[in-house]
Amino acid sequence: MPMKIDRLLSITIYLLNNESVSARQLALHFQVSVRTIQRDMITLSQAGIPVFANSGQTGGYAILPEFKLKNHLLKDADKQLILKALKSLNTSYSNSTLEELIRKYLTITGENNSQPVFWDFGVTRENAVVQEYNIFLENAIKQNRTIRFHYRNAEGVESERRAQPLAVHYKWYAWYLFFYDLDKLDYRTCKVARMSELQISQGRCTVQHDEVEKLMKESEQKYYRTCSEIEVQCREEEKALLKEYFPDEEFEKLPDGKYRMFLHVPQKERLWQALLLSFGNRVKVIGPQEYRENLIRTAQNFLSNYDI
Repeated sequence: MPMKIDRLLSITIYLLNNESVSARQLALHFQVSVRTIQRDMITLSQAGIPVFANSGQTGGYAILPEFKLKNHLLKDADKQLILKALKSLNTSYSNSTLEELIRKYLTITGENNSQPVFWDFGVTRENAVVQEYNIFLENAIKQNRTIRFHYRNAEGVESERRAQPLAVHYKWYAWYLFFYDLDKLDYRTCKVARMSELQISQGRCTVQHDEVEKLMKESEQKYYRTCSEIEVQCREEEKALLKEYFPDEEFEKLPDGKYRMFLHVPQKERLWQALLLSFGNRVKVIGPQEYRENLIRTAQNFLSNYDI
């Protein structure tokens, strides 16, 4: 529901800034189906937003010119939260329109630049290549264009992909591309930092997709089913440290006084392996045996570089 409310607000603002927009244009812009846009128009009308449809070749949806969003509908706390969100987003995602949007918002609301809370997501920018690829992929999505790229997976195996990009999102401390694989005819997710030789194709994909958010959730659930259940044990004094990194996992006290927890993590992702190794002797990985042996080999290979 919150995602739908956000989309309805965004559609309202989008229509206020455009005289007439077709359902297909809105569907492409907000990455949903035409059917969803039609339902959203009904919802907006029921909520009192004067949306109407123009017929003809240049027709589409529009809002009565007399309608304006009143600034007084926003409380001071709402304005501050919006401003904080915009500024924080500007630290994480390179987009040339964000700074201009912040300036416009400050002009409209009369808010100053001071704020008691600020979120800095600068780490999410990753490197310059990832930032450039994010912008490239965003444009390809807006234009409904297909792409080609080389991809190196977690094991270092390279392959060439043909895909229709559907969404760029940040998760698990990295930027990812959610796409429709034109060769495997399936939805996939890949890490942007592992992509190379990214090219846009001349063709456009004609495959009809369901709502992207729904498809992403389904793909994510499918991926979670491939995760491993890692058993780790620690002393009582180390519980707080583990809880900091894995706040949703539960501890179980063992007869010998130690505690154990089960982590559900992608087995081949090095990030989680590195995190577990960073705990040193404060955490002991019990199983599965294959994962445990892999961590031991990784530690031994690391030490082999040094005269120890």
